[in-house]
Amino acid sequence: MALRVETLREAAARVRAEAGRVLVGPLEIVDLCLLAMIVGGHVLLEGVPGTAKTLLARTLARLTDARFARVQFTPDLLPADVIGTVVYNQQTAAFEVRPGPIFSDIVLADEVNRSPARTQAALLEAMEEKQVTLDNRRHPLGDRFMVIATQNPIEYEGTYPLPEAQLDRFLVKLEVPYLPIADEAVLARRVAEGFDPNDLSAIGTPPVVDAPILAALRREVGAVRVEDPVLQYAVAIVDATRHGGDLSLGASPRGTVALVRLGQAAAALAGRDYCQPEDVKGIAVAALRHRVLRRPEAEIQGVGEVTAIERALARVPVPR
Repeated sequence: MALRVETLREAAARVRAEAGRVLVGPLEIVDLCLLAMIVGGHVLLEGVPGTAKTLLARTLARLTDARFARVQFTPDLLPADVIGTVVYNQQTAAFEVRPGPIFSDIVLADEVNRSPARTQAALLEAMEEKQVTLDNRRHPLGDRFMVIATQNPIEYEGTYPLPEAQLDRFLVKLEVPYLPIADEAVLARRVAEGFDPNDLSAIGTPPVVDAPILAALRREVGAVRVEDPVLQYAVAIVDATRHGGDLSLGASPRGTVALVRLGQAAAALAGRDYCQPEDVKGIAVAALRHRVLRRPEAEIQGVGEVTAIERALARVPVPR
C-alpha cells in the first residue's frame, strides 16, 4: 500500500525527498513536473546532454507508480514505431493492434527534434486528446498519460525544430541547466562511491503518488478558487505577449488555460485553497516561453524568450 498523503504540499515534499536520493542539485524542476502531471499536461525539457533529463523522467515515473517508456527519436523513426501498428494474425485470420510505446503513463520522447515532422506529428493526437487512432478505432491512453520530451538547445545539425502547433501542446517548457559547482562535487562523490544512474533502488517503495492519491490531488487542485481579478490577470499577461515589441507571435489561448491550471496547482502546493496573482506570475515563464516567437530584431539584440516574457509581465499591473 502506498504512503498516504493528505495534500499536494505533503506529496511534493515526499517526492522531493525521495528524488534527492538519485538527483543532485535544485529540485524545483521536480515540483513543476509533478504539477504538470497533476493537471494533466506535458513537459518539454531543454538542456545540453548529460544534465540528467532522462533520469529525471525515470525518477518521476518510479515515484508516481507510472508505466514508463522511452523512445529515442531519430531521423529514421516512423510514426508506427511510436503509436503502434496493425498486423495480420494468421492464426486468428484477423487483424490486430500491436500497441507502441505511446501506450504508457509517462512517455519520454528523447531528443524529439531529431525526427522529421511526420513522426513528431504522431504525438499530436495523443498529447491533445489522450487517445490514438489505429485501424480506424480510437484507443484511449488513460488519464495518467503524459509526454516528457527532451531537446538539445545547442545542436542544430540533423534536427527538425518543433513546429508551433506541437510546442503549444506542451504545458511547460523547463530549462535543465548545468549543476552549480558545489552540487557537481556532490555528484562526483556519489559516482566515486558507486552511484549507478540506471539503478533506482535507492528510491524507497511503495511509490509516493499512486493512482488513488493522484486522483485525490487532482480533486484538491480542482477545488482551488480563482477569483475574477486573478483570471483577468492571467488573460492580460497572455494578451501582453501579443502586443509587445519583442514578439512577432504571442501566446495562444492554451497559454491562458495553462496559467490558470498551473496557478491553481501552485496555490495548492503552497497550502492554499485560493489562487493569488503571484501564483500565476510565478509560473508564467515556464508556461509561455515556448508559445511565442521573437521578432528578428529582438534576436539580433540578444533578447531571449525568457526576457521577452518577463518584459510582458512587467507591463501588466499585478492586482491587489
